[in-house]
Amino acid sequence: MFLSETDRDTLLRTLNDKSPELIQARMANALLLLAEGLSTEDVAGLLYLDEASVDGWKDMFFKRNPKVA
Repeated sequence: MFLSETDRDTLLRTLNDKSPELIQARMANALLLLAEGLSTEDVAGLLYLDEASVDGWKDMFFKRNPKVA
């Protein structure tokens, strides 16, 4: 598959949208991938995120759900 620079930029801007709904969906996706056994590094790479975001979401999840940890 080929993306033009314009298409790629548009898609990346969409991923970086800061709407609460999008952030919640991305967080859920990351947590599900972590639960499947993927590493933080792999999840971050697959979802075009930085590792700190993935780790932060994981930490937040465990603080809200201490029985899961």
